[in-house]
Amino acid sequence: MNEVDNQIKKYKDTIVMAKGSNCIRLNQIRLLGCLILLSACTVVPVKDRKDIPAKLPAQFFASDKSEWEISLTWEQSFPSLSLKSDVRALLEANFELEAARARVEQAAAAYGISKSALMPSVDANAGFERSREEADDDPDSTETDSTISFGAALYWEPDIWGRLRARKEAASLMLEEKQVLADQVALEMQFLLVETWITWHASRRLEDVLTAQQTTNLQILELTELRLAQGDGNSLDVLQQKGRMASVDREMPGVVSEKQSAANAYAVLMGSFPGEGVRPADDWPVLKPLTTVSSPRQLMAERPDLRAALLALQAADHELAAAIADRLPRISIELAYTEGGSRVSEIGGQTALRFASGLLAPVFDAGRLKSKADQRKAEARESLAILEQAMLTAVREVEDALIREKALFDQGILLKKEIEIAEQTVGKARLRYVNGQETFLPVLAALAKLQTLQQDEITLKRDILTNRCRLLKALGAKWSRDRETF
Repeated sequence: MNEVDNQIKKYKDTIVMAKGSNCIRLNQIRLLGCLILLSACTVVPVKDRKDIPAKLPAQFFASDKSEWEISLTWEQSFPSLSLKSDVRALLEANFELEAARARVEQAAAAYGISKSALMPSVDANAGFERSREEADDDPDSTETDSTISFGAALYWEPDIWGRLRARKEAASLMLEEKQVLADQVALEMQFLLVETWITWHASRRLEDVLTAQQTTNLQILELTELRLAQGDGNSLDVLQQKGRMASVDREMPGVVSEKQSAANAYAVLMGSFPGEGVRPADDWPVLKPLTTVSSPRQLMAERPDLRAALLALQAADHELAAAIADRLPRISIELAYTEGGSRVSEIGGQTALRFASGLLAPVFDAGRLKSKADQRKAEARESLAILEQAMLTAVREVEDALIREKALFDQGILLKKEIEIAEQTVGKARLRYVNGQETFLPVLAALAKLQTLQQDEITLKRDILTNRCRLLKALGAKWSRDRETF
């Protein structure tokens, strides 16, 4: 009887092995079919945007020469060592830049999530189940059953249409965009720091000019009072000079206030509270007119905002490709392996291996996926329009800065001549007044004109330096050639 039982057991084991072999062959056939389907599919194409930089003009209209091989740097126009040191400190301490770096880290994490979707995911699991049931023949007795299991499952979605790759590329481009936008924030903060540095020095120089004018006005007042005491002048001359002194004194508080406000802004940009001793140093430079600048086509490579707009457009193109691929069928592959038993020592007695593959094809979604693709297409068109407008604005900013620079330098030449004439006029008017050949009115008029021109000279120099800052920002200039990024 035992021999018969053994034969029956062998027969059953053979049947089970045959069934298992058939299942394995069927799974192999399914896997082979999936691979054939993979090879037959094509990736959704992404639009090429290489022609975008070619739309920029070959040279600036306001520039006398064509393309220059070497780009401008901030250090050429602002060779101050203390300012250079402050710019370096700004890049470390400014909180706007810290926020921009945090946005880069967020984009890097999003890229990591998109990248991981291309790889299979493996999950491990463990479980314990204990159940108690009443026996059918005896209501007072119960049967207890325990199961301990350990297993692992693998899930993978083959990227047959390039949907996941498109989203990964979009995330990669968005990461690069955030990095470039961080460069743009650095450029803007650097521009604000240099502009504030110029404003502080202009206020300090204007304060010195007003102080010198107060001294000159006091000397002339003493002269008019002396002439009045000698009987050569009159009280009207004294009152007129006192009025001129009051006019100059009235301008001093505003200049001092502007200087302190600039010092406060400088400290905040450096990551410090106002009044903590952070203030501009050195003196502002003497600029020379530019002979030439780089070509407009270099703006795409040098201006961070243009590069960011181009990257945003390319990312939108990849998102559009992914949205189109969402409307196509998907394949999934799942492999699960489980070992279990009623006790820890019996784990392995119950073993299961499961392979599953599936095909998911959108049939009816009330137009949701099509609307999503249309939305992505419209976003790509929006990004293209934003980029093209940014290109126009960038060229206009450089053109405006070049035109204004030429006009400011021409004004400087004319203002210098006018100051020389005003100084000669004041000298001759004072001499004629002292000799009794003229009244005090020509002296007062000439003096007021000269002092106004002296203040205008400071303002004009400030405008020249500020405009150079705007030009360098519009060109996307680096601080120096030994620094590739801000």
